[in-house]
Amino acid sequence: MKTTIDLDEAKLERVMKLTGLSTRKEAIDYALTQVERTSRVKTLQSRPFFDGIAKGDVVDPA
Repeated sequence: MKTTIDLDEAKLERVMKLTGLSTRKEAIDYALTQVERTSRVKTLQSRPFFDGIAKGDVVDPA
């Protein structure tokens, strides 16, 4: 799907440099994936199963 959006170019370049990704599409997809992953981890941490477990001990399944 093609979409036109206004992006912070400097931030996009930093993400590309930090991750070693070579295209804007890869960097944007990576960022979206990280937001999804972070949200899932936070949801899991909020469940009663995690009571008493240090949040830093949770391992990202990816």
